[in-house]
Amino acid sequence: MDSTATYLPPTTVTDISMNETTTHIFDTYTFFVHPHWYNFPLVSDNWHYAIGVFISIVGIIGIFGNATVIYIFSTTKNLKTPSNMFIVNLALSDMIFSLVMGFPLLTISAFNKKWIWGNTACELYGLVGGIFGLMSITTLSAISVDRYYAIAHPLRAARNMTRKKAFIMICIVWVWSLCASLPPLFGWGRYVAEGFQTSCTFDYLTTTPNNRTYIFFLYLFGFAAPLLVIALSYILIIRALKKHERKMQQMAAKMKVDDIKANQEKTKAEVKVAKVAIIIVFFYMLSWSPYATVALIGQFGPAEWVTPFLSELPVMLAKASAMHNPIVYALSHPKFREALYKRAPWIFCCCEPPSKATPRTSKATNVSRTMSGLSDTVGGAASELSSCVSNLSDTRENTLEMRRTGKNSNDQETGNSSQLIQGLVQALVGVTNQQNRQVVYLPQNQSAQQAQGADQNNVFVVDNGGQKIDIKAYLQEIIAAEKIADAVKDTETNSVEMRNEPSTSQDEKEASKVESHHV
Repeated sequence: MDSTATYLPPTTVTDISMNETTTHIFDTYTFFVHPHWYNFPLVSDNWHYAIGVFISIVGIIGIFGNATVIYIFSTTKNLKTPSNMFIVNLALSDMIFSLVMGFPLLTISAFNKKWIWGNTACELYGLVGGIFGLMSITTLSAISVDRYYAIAHPLRAARNMTRKKAFIMICIVWVWSLCASLPPLFGWGRYVAEGFQTSCTFDYLTTTPNNRTYIFFLYLFGFAAPLLVIALSYILIIRALKKHERKMQQMAAKMKVDDIKANQEKTKAEVKVAKVAIIIVFFYMLSWSPYATVALIGQFGPAEWVTPFLSELPVMLAKASAMHNPIVYALSHPKFREALYKRAPWIFCCCEPPSKATPRTSKATNVSRTMSGLSDTVGGAASELSSCVSNLSDTRENTLEMRRTGKNSNDQETGNSSQLIQGLVQALVGVTNQQNRQVVYLPQNQSAQQAQGADQNNVFVVDNGGQKIDIKAYLQEIIAAEKIADAVKDTETNSVEMRNEPSTSQDEKEASKVESHHV
C-alpha cells in the first residue's frame, strides 16, 4: 500500500446516520496544516495551557536575563573584551529568540489552542526561529574555538584577536544564519505549523527530494558540524594543557623548583576543563538534539512515530536554551557576577556573593607565589624580585590606557615588555651575585654591566651548581603557563562552579593583551 495514502487528510467525514457532512477542525484554520497531523487526535486544552505557562516563564526569564547580560557586559569597562563580544552576541541572539519565538506570540497561541497569526506570520515566525537558533548554535562554536586559541596559542591569540576581528567573525555568523534560513521562502524547503499547531518551524515531514535535501543540509551544517567543532575544540584544549604541563614540569625540574603553581594544579586544571566541556556539550545536546532526531525520523523513519507530543518536546527544549545560556555563559563569570552584585545585590540573596578581590591583587599574589620558588633556587633577596613583580600591574594598566587613548602601542608595549623582562632578569642576576654564584652572559664578551643593560633578546644564563639554566627561557615558560591559566579561567566561566583567578606576568605586551582579551 502506498505510504502516502495513509496520510491523506480526511478533510470531510460523512455521517450516514445523520445524513450530514462535517469538516475537520484543521480546515477552519487560517494557516496551512500538514496532512500528517490529521491522523492524530486533538491535543487536550490542559496541555495547551501548560505549554502557555511554561513558555511564558521561559520567555520572560530569557528576555530579561539576556538583556541583563548585554547591559552588564556593555557598561562594565573590564568586560569589554574581544572574547566577551561573542557572549554579548549570544545573549542578543537568545533575547530576540525569546522575544519572538516564545513570549508573547507562542503564549497567546497556546492559550487559544492554535496559531492565530495567519500563514504569512507562520512563515516569518519560522524564519526568525531559524535565523536566531542557528546564530546561537554558531556562536557557541565560535566561543569554543576562541577558547582553544586562547589556551593552546595564548601569544598568538593575544596578538591576533582584536575587537575588529571579533566583530568581523560575528558578522559572518549573522550572514551565515540568515543565508541558511532564507531558502524556504524561495522554494527550497518550507515553514509550516508543528506539533500542537501553535508554533511554526522547518517542514521536516514532507519527503520530497526538494524538502529532504534542505533538512539534510540543516542537520549537517546546523547541528552536526557545530557539535563537532565544540567537542573537538575542548578535546584539543585538554591535549594542549597536558602538553604544556609536561613542558613546565621539565623546566621546573631543571630549576629544582617544587613550588610552582602550574605543577601543583596540573590535574585540577585538566579536570575542570573536562567538566566545562561536558557541561557545554550536554546543554547543546539537550537543546538541539531532539529537534535533529525528530527531523531525521520525519524524513527517514516511521512517520507515525512523530506524534504531536514528540514534536512539541524539541520546541520546548530549544526555547529553554535561550534561558539557560545566560546562566552557563555569563552568570558563572566572576567579573560579571561582581558587576551584577554592585547593581543588584538582591539577586544573590540565596547564594554566596562574588569575591570582592580585584584581579590585580589576585594576579600579583599568584605571580609572587610562582616567583617564590625561583628565589628559593638562586638564593635570597626576595625583595628585589617582589619589587620587579609589583610593577607588573602598573605596567599593564599603562598599556591598557594607551590602547584606550588610541595611541599606537606596538613599540611602546615592546618597550614595556623589555623593561619588565629585563627587570626580572636583573633581579635574578642580583640574587645570584649576592650568593657568590656564577652568572654567565651570552655573548661571552659582555661584561656584567653591559649584559644587565642589554635588551630582552640577550640570553641570560645562571650556572646552577654546574648546570647552566636559561633564565629568560624559564621566565617565558612561567609566563606562558600563567597566560594559559588565564585562558583556562575564562573557559571555566562556562561552568557554574569553576573559577580560579590566575596569575600572569612576562612579556608585558602579551600579558596585558591576554588580560584585556580574556577578562
